Amino acid sequence: MKNGEAEKMIPHLLDKWVAEIKAPWPPDGLHHYSFGSFWTWMENNHRLYTQFRAVPNARYVAEMWFDKLTKQTWRN
Repeated sequence: MKNGEAEKMIPHLLDKWVAEIKAPWPPDGLHHYSFGSFWTWMENNHRLYTQFRAVPNARYVAEMWFDKLTKQTWRN
């Protein structure tokens, strides 16, 4: 899996995850989305997208994408 391939898939996977946990979407700034929960869900259901080369690592880079998509970049 290449970094770009994973990045393209994250929005789709995020939509699926949000639907499963029944969280409000799109982000309204009031709801806090848990990257740890999302990452665990991806590892259990879509492991391929957690395994790509990145510096410092795939989890860190995916969290940056997640924060951007969920409008939680203030956490960084």
